[in-house]
Amino acid sequence: MTVSRAAALLLGLAAATPAFAGKANDTLTVSWDREQTTLDVYYFTDHSGLTLMNNVWDGLVDRDPKTGEYVGNLATSWKWESPTSLLFELRKGVKFHNGEDFDADDVVYTIDYVKDPNNKILLVQMVSWIDAVEKVDQYTVRIKLKRPFPAALEYLTLGVPIYPDQYYKKVGTAGMGKNPVGTGPYKVTSFSPGREYVLERNDAYFSGGTKPKARIKRVVVRTQKDLNLMMGELMTKRAEFLWRLTPDQADQLESIPTIRVERSPTLRVAFLTFNALDPQSPLARPEVRRAVAHAVNRDAIAKNLIRGGAATLKTVCATKQLACPAPGVDYAYDPAKAKELLAKAGLPDGFETSIGSTSDRFITEAVIGDLQRVGIRAAMNFNVWAAFRDKWVKREMPLFHASTGFWGISDASIAFGTYFGEAPQDLSRDPVVTEAIRKADGTQSVEERTKFYKDAQDRILDQVYWLPLVEIVNNYAFSKELDFTPSPDEINRFYRASWK
Repeated sequence: MTVSRAAALLLGLAAATPAFAGKANDTLTVSWDREQTTLDVYYFTDHSGLTLMNNVWDGLVDRDPKTGEYVGNLATSWKWESPTSLLFELRKGVKFHNGEDFDADDVVYTIDYVKDPNNKILLVQMVSWIDAVEKVDQYTVRIKLKRPFPAALEYLTLGVPIYPDQYYKKVGTAGMGKNPVGTGPYKVTSFSPGREYVLERNDAYFSGGTKPKARIKRVVVRTQKDLNLMMGELMTKRAEFLWRLTPDQADQLESIPTIRVERSPTLRVAFLTFNALDPQSPLARPEVRRAVAHAVNRDAIAKNLIRGGAATLKTVCATKQLACPAPGVDYAYDPAKAKELLAKAGLPDGFETSIGSTSDRFITEAVIGDLQRVGIRAAMNFNVWAAFRDKWVKREMPLFHASTGFWGISDASIAFGTYFGEAPQDLSRDPVVTEAIRKADGTQSVEERTKFYKDAQDRILDQVYWLPLVEIVNNYAFSKELDFTPSPDEINRFYRASWK
């Protein structure tokens, strides 16, 4: 469908469909393709959840958007009592959206809840380093670590939003998922699962933290699965904010005078992962996985498909992350070498497999085409994220393409600790990798951490448990009436947006 056809469809619907009025009605309408089924952010892992989390909730600490330094948010200060003990002084006078007072009980309850394996939160790596939390007094808490973990503050900035203890005890995840309550600059006023949620400015938001009070009164986040119709919504002024557009869509919108397109570098990476634990699959053999690595033209994907300055990825982590090591093992695009490896593995005619996918379908299609040329016949198995992740951890996909923005965490530990080290999504379970990650996570020196992560990365890439593809450039499109600056962590901080 062309842009003009999408616009025509939207114009035809405009008279029959009620809409907010953008700047005139002080309402920012965001259109994206994610279907939120719950708003309890501990129970979904899609990166869009970080946007909801950051606008509706607060953590103990945050990062200064200009300097990158850690600063207090719900905590006003902290100190390391030892390499495994952090003491926090909490901010007084903060209220949750339902009127509950914030204090140490909320911090203790939240952390105790999310680190309890019986509660089965999805982002377990965010709190797996915590041993215990204790209340010292009403506005002081102590977090004890299982072992030294230098990225502790980084994880607390994004991965541990604080919930109101009384409300969560009463309603549980089902209630929080429908009617969220936080302390943040915006509060949720309505939610239609799979369709939209509406945020209203929290006029009582506290001062003194890192987040300013929101300037736009209302934000409507609406699901639109048809990306062409999504573009039409922006063109007909029924939306003011799109993101995760394909490069082609961004190119088409860039010529429209009422629209501003921005291509933003991110921490997001695309990769292939293999189930190395299924002895019945040809992909359980390292030489077959190496054949796949030589078959995929990663440079062409970066240059011709992602564009916008995208680079071929050669590391497990994002290159901008702290302690991300330089690559030591790489695979040049070499179809002849791929065929040679398949022949040596006893597969001269290749083989058939499925390839899972959940986003950036055009990348998966390019990979399928490259594999076809060396005799690997891969059929796409496309899933929404929740089903995709479920198949991932249950080891039901032999090969898949995915991407991650690492939940905005600017430390390499999130890459290695989420996908390897015997985490639920680790499909290699390699003790050499696990031991190297354990050493890295317990080392304070950035130089030493980087060395241990390199040991893990070299093993991962040598065995091709993971094939890095490309660093993703995020394509945004905005109404020119909107003043908004994207950030590399892909968190859309609506409270920093304003009308021109």
